[in-house]
Amino acid sequence: MLSSWKGNDCCEWRGVGCDKNGHHVVSIQLKGSIFDQPQLYLIDNVEEVVSSLLMLKYLEHLDLSGNYFNKSLIPHSFGLMKQLSYLNLSHAHFGGRIPSELGNLTRLRVLDLADYYGGALKVDDDIQWISRLSFLQQLDMSEMLGVLGNSFECFGYELENMDLGENNISGLMPNWLGELKRLRYLNLSSNTFVGPIPSSLETISSLRELDLSMNKLNGTIPMWIGKSLALQKLNLFENQLSGSIPESVGQLSKLKHIHLSYNQLNGSIPDSIGQLSNLEYLSFSSNKLNGVIPNSISKLSNLQVLDVAYNSLEGVISEAHFAKLFKLIELSIGFNNLNCEMKSNWRPLFHLEYIGMESCKFGTGFPEWLQLQNTAYMVYLSNASISGPLPENISHMMPQLRHLLLADNLINGSIPKSLCNSKTLEFLDLSNNMLSGSILDCWRNDQAFYLMDLSFNSFSGLFPNTIGKLNFLHVLQLNNNSLHGELHRALKNFSSLVVLDLGENKFSGNITWIREHEIHFLKVLRLRKTLFFGNIPLELCLLSQLQILDLADNNLTGTILPCFGNFPIMVNATQLIPHMDGECWHWTHLMEVVKGRFLEYTKKPLGLESSIDLSSNNLVGSIPDELVFLQGLHNLNLSWNHLSGNIPKNIGQMENLESIDFSQNDLSGLIPNSISSLTKLSHLNLSYNNLSGLIPNGNQLQTLEDPTIYAGNPQLCGAPLLKKCSDDALPPTISCSKDNDEGVFEEMWFYIVVMSGFATGFWGVLGTLLVMQSWRCAYFQWVDDVNNWILMVIKLKVAQFKIFNGNPNEFESGTIQDV
Repeated sequence: MLSSWKGNDCCEWRGVGCDKNGHHVVSIQLKGSIFDQPQLYLIDNVEEVVSSLLMLKYLEHLDLSGNYFNKSLIPHSFGLMKQLSYLNLSHAHFGGRIPSELGNLTRLRVLDLADYYGGALKVDDDIQWISRLSFLQQLDMSEMLGVLGNSFECFGYELENMDLGENNISGLMPNWLGELKRLRYLNLSSNTFVGPIPSSLETISSLRELDLSMNKLNGTIPMWIGKSLALQKLNLFENQLSGSIPESVGQLSKLKHIHLSYNQLNGSIPDSIGQLSNLEYLSFSSNKLNGVIPNSISKLSNLQVLDVAYNSLEGVISEAHFAKLFKLIELSIGFNNLNCEMKSNWRPLFHLEYIGMESCKFGTGFPEWLQLQNTAYMVYLSNASISGPLPENISHMMPQLRHLLLADNLINGSIPKSLCNSKTLEFLDLSNNMLSGSILDCWRNDQAFYLMDLSFNSFSGLFPNTIGKLNFLHVLQLNNNSLHGELHRALKNFSSLVVLDLGENKFSGNITWIREHEIHFLKVLRLRKTLFFGNIPLELCLLSQLQILDLADNNLTGTILPCFGNFPIMVNATQLIPHMDGECWHWTHLMEVVKGRFLEYTKKPLGLESSIDLSSNNLVGSIPDELVFLQGLHNLNLSWNHLSGNIPKNIGQMENLESIDFSQNDLSGLIPNSISSLTKLSHLNLSYNNLSGLIPNGNQLQTLEDPTIYAGNPQLCGAPLLKKCSDDALPPTISCSKDNDEGVFEEMWFYIVVMSGFATGFWGVLGTLLVMQSWRCAYFQWVDDVNNWILMVIKLKVAQFKIFNGNPNEFESGTIQDV
């Protein structure tokens, strides 16, 4: 902008406005762009800028929004521009406390301090300076850093627009809001208000937009809402409102936007909704609504978005519901109990962009009317009882198609070849159908696929090499098919892959192919129940993002790599797993064996339940002690191998373990006592090994009462087994250190102390003790004290002996630390 500031006539400069006579500058508009690189609008000399502006004695309008002031303080000298009626410093990355001197700008009608950059500005709880702005009509203080507080009743009664969204205002919503009689726009969204919607809002007859979304409001939607006849937008999204949607909503004849999703509303959709002839946006999703979708909805000729998904609606939805919905572009009625019964020759007048009809039972082939929606870019028809083959030219029918999700249907035949020609398709989910034949091998590197899920079908043949050309692929799931062959070249270009699931197929060879591919972003590697053999490659340990590893049910040999204890995400129990593309996670589902049964993770961000499953292989050697470093691991299954040695003694460090299965191995020795420290453990199986000794108890182990989890270990004893422990199996009363001489030394002195105490007590004072109760108590207390003193001296001597013999590193539990 400043490049035009040349010559003497500043009124001709871009962003500068003068009065009618051209004598005085009255307006400066140097608005940047919050969407560009901040460096383009970086301003470090803010004090110099404001000092220059102070010379403009007639300046009324100042807009510096969208610039980048690099967290500089708002200068106090702004308070000297008393002639300003408009001040916009929004999204300009100012920082620090808002100066109270802004209260000197008593002519202000508009004050915009919204902070797009994530809350660099701070506000005090005391903002009484706003009360001096008696002419203020529009106020935007949204997205502030820190708590704005509840002492904002000082706002002037001339306010028409008030935006205090995305602050930390808490408590009840104040009743004095009803005194702002001129208020037309009120935004209190994204705070932590509780309690009911205040009844005082009923008195604001001028209110056009009311946004109370993303709070913790409870109670019902008030009946008086139908009296707010000027209301054009009502947003109560994501609160805790209950009860039914009042019939009085139908009286809001000017209403264009109503958003009630993510509450706890019940009852039916009121039939009066059909009276809202100006309605453009309707969202009631994610509630507890029941009943049918009323036919009156067909009257909403201006409706563009209809979203009633994730409820308990039932009945039939037919073409009659859409008779006059000419402008509809988004239809979301999925995840209800609806039957979709549109006639085969129906030709809708709308052109949908978003089609969400999951779980709506069609009971036919791919609907013909859907094939006419040539503007659709998202089609979600999972679990919709669709049968038969897909249209061969589906990508030509919908040239803008980005998401095609048809999982859990009865679709048969093969994948349409036209999908290989689509340049827009990003998400393809055809899982759990009846598709067969070979997977298409015609994919190209200019296709922008993020997710391809063809699992749970009847595909056969080789892994298609051209899938490796999909450079942007994040999720590939081909599990539960009949694919075969080796994978050396096919995975060549999967550098972006996050989820790879090839389980339940007939792939063969070893998995050394992982050495040849840079799949460093992989979070899920699932090769369960295939025909892979050979050793686990060392390169697997280089997958630093891995959080689910499933190599179960193969023919793998060799040992478990100690470096498995180095997976960073599994090590850190408190680390937050960064999501990949949110939509990818949303549509990813995985089958895992957890706690002895199959579980399906669907539409859930992965990473909360890290898992390693190496069961049903031919692995040998011991369980590496390094595995105990995996404090973020939830499930560990090493069953049905040939593992030997002891269970790692510090297994109790794996504090998040919920499931352990070491059954059907050759493990020996004691069950470590530390296992009782696993307070989250709900599934344990140590059966059919060679374990011995007393079964630990305490904490969570007390709830695992099924004796079969220890079966097949004849040398185990103690609860919950019926076999009682002999004295040999019980733990010693005094723990000995690793030094055998030290253990014998301490044991000898222990017996000397005990025997001397016994002899003295029995022969010296037995008669007196039998007569005098007070002497008995004093004597036995003295014996205990002497024993404790002698043991302490012994331990100190042993510790000194170690120091003088050059073994200070042997200080462990049972020596000087105990003292």
